[in-house]
Amino acid sequence: MRKGIQKLRRRVLIVSGVVPALTRGGGCLALHRHFCERQDFAVAVASYTTAGTSCADVLQIPRTDWWLRVKRTRLCRLAENLDYLAAASRLPRALVRYAKDWKPDLIFSVADDIHAPIAHRLARTLRIPFAVNFQDLFACSSFVPRPCRPLPGVKSLLTSRYRKLQAQADAVFHTSDGMKEWFGMAARGDVLYPIGAATEIEPEPRPSPKGTLTLAYAGNCYGAYGAQVLSLARELDGAAKVTLQVFTMGNDWPAKDVQHYTRTGVYRGYLPFSALRDELEKADAFITTMSFAREDRVFVETSFTTKWLDYAPLGKPIVVWGPEYSSAARFARAKPTGLVVEDFKPASVIAAIERLRADHVEWTRLSLGAMDVAKNELNAERLHNLLKTRLLELVSVGMPPRRSPNRYLAV
Repeated sequence: MRKGIQKLRRRVLIVSGVVPALTRGGGCLALHRHFCERQDFAVAVASYTTAGTSCADVLQIPRTDWWLRVKRTRLCRLAENLDYLAAASRLPRALVRYAKDWKPDLIFSVADDIHAPIAHRLARTLRIPFAVNFQDLFACSSFVPRPCRPLPGVKSLLTSRYRKLQAQADAVFHTSDGMKEWFGMAARGDVLYPIGAATEIEPEPRPSPKGTLTLAYAGNCYGAYGAQVLSLARELDGAAKVTLQVFTMGNDWPAKDVQHYTRTGVYRGYLPFSALRDELEKADAFITTMSFAREDRVFVETSFTTKWLDYAPLGKPIVVWGPEYSSAARFARAKPTGLVVEDFKPASVIAAIERLRADHVEWTRLSLGAMDVAKNELNAERLHNLLKTRLLELVSVGMPPRRSPNRYLAV
């Protein structure tokens, strides 16, 4: 019986640097929840970076020896940028052989700067549909490691490629309204927020605490985000009314701060989701951050903070600490489901939380707002059904018209 069901499932080959995984960040976790936790598709992964993937069928696309040697030298950034440019015309033989043997019904890719053009080219070569998911504009991100960041001239080529990729794909998913707007008001495709865990929503909100308020942060602690969280931890050092707990896969904080905040119980490091959920249930409120840095504006306008998906079902206030143009601030105001703090100073965050604690009506309103978006806009089954429906529609339409594999790549 199971073999019969397996044959009936449509086959999705994910060609991407973002692959289904539990411990590689929010984007990978979202793919895990769509493609591994749920069994609606038979799934395989082909990538240059397969480490940690939770998918069983995997192709590690081989690298040439010379490229691996150059990546270990001071020319690594140049090599990475040449890789971005070469991806426009590359189609690894090992990938083609694997795909022909595995026989996918469609190709799926997260829009990164190496795999996505290869994935599109593969789909056109095999004459099967191609779906792309714009989780982030990686070329605009300061969170990409410095040796992997595009050079100024290359960055403009890559952003142009995003637009052409978006226009040429057979199905398009945007991680936020801001991402879709970046492509223009008439942009095609669906807004597909990152998917949270399939979990029960709290039946009713809890009142604000009378004693110490525990504020939990679960997310990125690198770059501007890490600096903001660290500044808040320092501002709260020794405070009696508000305590902070930070759950993250890693950080770039100074070693002395990591040691200090680990010792004081502020820095809690990485926890598997089941354990993290238990800790979040103990918290009174949550905080999510978005960078105020000018160079990060496009990135925070288009990205979406994935931990919001795990915060909302718990029915507690969510503090959004970020500029008014960020996707998180816009989302919080539109629903409404979060307390927005637009001031960069950590003291402003603490003052806003203290005011919120004293305002029981607003505390309850924001708690109910979080529960509402967990039931609706951020509902895990709704988000998965959107993805599932669009992919099945693609397969049912059949083979797309033959197009030039390089048409969208001309930059």
